[in-house]
Amino acid sequence: VKKTKYDREHSKFDFTTKVNQVCLKARKVMQEIESAKDKPERYYLLPILSTFAKEQPPNLEEALRLIKDDALKQHPKNSPKNPLFAEAAQHSIQYLAFLAEYELLFETSLGIYDFEIARAVARNSQMDPKVYLPLLQRLNTLPTFYSRYEVDLRLKRFDKALRNLYKSYVQAEN
Repeated sequence: VKKTKYDREHSKFDFTTKVNQVCLKARKVMQEIESAKDKPERYYLLPILSTFAKEQPPNLEEALRLIKDDALKQHPKNSPKNPLFAEAAQHSIQYLAFLAEYELLFETSLGIYDFEIARAVARNSQMDPKVYLPLLQRLNTLPTFYSRYEVDLRLKRFDKALRNLYKSYVQAEN
């Protein structure tokens, strides 16, 4: 069978990563347009969140970090309200939950050890506050590496749990 120029060019393309490549390229273009000030800041926030959520596997950690960074940028300095409870941040969380389930978003936010965003995600979900509030309050009161150990144990990331338990011991966290 004779290979054409089209076959040779496309045989180099890895179709197993096609979705990720398209998401990455689309995200890069949207970010470049925003940084060039061709569109207002936050204009492409939701489509950018979509690119993170549609990757295989979904890159929800980066999506949640983007939501938090955006909330902190938009938050008035003198406001006592949590920036993640502002309307724009809540809308972004709800949008992301449309693409991925709340439980997965909550577990992901715990997995990046960001208990503020975990609370904001849980607040939007149907999760019972009697369940998630005591958990988050307890994790916030624990020393850093021990709380990470607890999270990793909950998420069944046993290697990380052991590393964090060791760090907690080495740093003599009480």
